[in-house]
Amino acid sequence: MKRREFTRAGLKTMAGAVVLPRSPGLGAWHWSAFRSPTAEGDVVVKVLGTAQDAGIPHIGCYCANCERARKNLAFARLKPAIAVLDMKGKKAFIVDASPDIGRQFDMLHERMGYNTAAGINTPHGILLTHAHIGHYTGLMYYGYEGLNAMKTPVYCTSKMARFLEENGPWSQLVRLENIALRIIRPDEKISLTERISFSPLLVPHRDEYSDTVGFIITGPKKDLLYIPDIRNWEAWNRSIREEVERVDYAILDGTFYSPDELPGRDLTKTGHPFILDSMDRLSSAAKSGKSRIYFTHLNHSNRALDPDGPEQKKIRGKGFHLAADGMEMPL
Repeated sequence: MKRREFTRAGLKTMAGAVVLPRSPGLGAWHWSAFRSPTAEGDVVVKVLGTAQDAGIPHIGCYCANCERARKNLAFARLKPAIAVLDMKGKKAFIVDASPDIGRQFDMLHERMGYNTAAGINTPHGILLTHAHIGHYTGLMYYGYEGLNAMKTPVYCTSKMARFLEENGPWSQLVRLENIALRIIRPDEKISLTERISFSPLLVPHRDEYSDTVGFIITGPKKDLLYIPDIRNWEAWNRSIREEVERVDYAILDGTFYSPDELPGRDLTKTGHPFILDSMDRLSSAAKSGKSRIYFTHLNHSNRALDPDGPEQKKIRGKGFHLAADGMEMPL
């Protein structure tokens, strides 16, 4: 297979930070279902997926949430990832490489105005949070059997880099130079473009194969905090309230709504905070209106997924929001 050259295509301008309208439908997932009004600004964050690592509908599950998503794609959610777009500099970066990276590429392809005749279009870099399946296994598609990419920068901690270097099939990506590892360190600010920088924040999680980080992403005018996975807020050596109050947007781990949504399992041992607890801790930040707080990484069992349920109403009533695939925020 001949190695493919990357194509750097132009980006369209954007207008307003909004959530996409969901489109009902059955059968195959169409990337056109992700079209939405766009957000203005030189830098924009686009949400690419908001489900827990296995997506919604969840494999082998036929609960009400999963059946609703199978019957109507308006309620399906892709695996967790966001993109950071430098509209003026014509560069795009993905935070986490989910197994849905193909569909998420289609979302970026449309949003960035790639020329379909130009061949393969890839992001200018990938930022990894940790080594759980929904956050890095999409890297496999950068390899010989897929994109056969050339030195795509992958920003990760030294522990995450070692995991990729020492374990197949990821080690082949490094050896064949499909990806180029860039080591990041907690609290060290890194510039991606003239308009985009980020700082990793080390957070506690299960950490079987690597450590875990969240990110503060900084644009010309605003900051966004992204923490899709954390054990709980008590275990962190920082105050989540103070961190949220420093930024304009926060997209936080909302895996479970409450501790009783999976009968027979002790959810306190799964390594995630509950939305109910997060809302209590962040109530003052939500009420102030300075920071808009969104919950992501939603498990298929999450009761807040019911559009007619009291949980969604309670979330909105307290000034919080559920993140949605395709929504955009200007930085």
